[in-house]
Amino acid sequence: MNYFKFTPCEALRPFVECYYVWQSEEGELLSQFMVESPPNGFCSIVFNLGDPYSIQSQKYPSLQVPLHFLCGQNIHSYKLILNGRLSMAGIVFKPTGLASLLHLPVYEYTEERVDLRQIFAPQEIEATADLLRQQQSANERARLLEDFLLKHAVDPLPQPDAIDEAACQIVASNGLLHINDLIRNACMSRRNFERRFFKKVGLSPKYYARIRRMSYIGNLIAGKSKVDWASIFYTCEYYDQSHFSKDFIEFTGRTPQQYLQENRELAHFVKKPREEPLH
Repeated sequence: MNYFKFTPCEALRPFVECYYVWQSEEGELLSQFMVESPPNGFCSIVFNLGDPYSIQSQKYPSLQVPLHFLCGQNIHSYKLILNGRLSMAGIVFKPTGLASLLHLPVYEYTEERVDLRQIFAPQEIEATADLLRQQQSANERARLLEDFLLKHAVDPLPQPDAIDEAACQIVASNGLLHINDLIRNACMSRRNFERRFFKKVGLSPKYYARIRRMSYIGNLIAGKSKVDWASIFYTCEYYDQSHFSKDFIEFTGRTPQQYLQENRELAHFVKKPREEPLH
């Protein structure tokens, strides 16, 4: 499988993390192939250009996702169950991207995958999917995603406000920061800051920081067969191993070692992403 990442244009970078194209090799067909992802703190818009697939999560033991969908914040680990031909193209938003760029009620989409035809004109979604299928180049698919986003974004494009910047600071620090410092820098009352943060991100600042820390842990252990867990929980600023294990079980449903054993093989099947600028 190949996974490509592309950097958005400069005007969109405060709100868009990347565009991606994920596809199987020519002639490669998957059978009940399982990919697990811990919550990462990002929402996305996904166009599925291949065969249908399903997910398993704490909320949905088995759910066939819409062909083209918006994915809200995930607060628990989830699994993709892939069959047949894999071909996806998607937009990954920074934490406030959906709210700031598209004025969408992100707090309504937590743990959900919503059919894009319920949000945008169905004919346009189908037409965009057809255009994406016609492109053989991953770069051209990413370019079409950016065109789609620019067409639907508010005009003029917004400038990042205090909440946008605070949420991105949580991402940049991997959740390892003090929320009180963000509130102080934003020059807001705690109540106003938390209310505006929830409206734009869909989660409270403290909970969002916990998710970003768990995502960081997932990145630290990805593809490894052995992990120095003591080093991990100290690096991620846990008070002790018990606190670390409790958080890990809450977000993934398993102990750290169980999670590692069940996911160590994935790195052999997915080539390391390479991020490229659009051209």
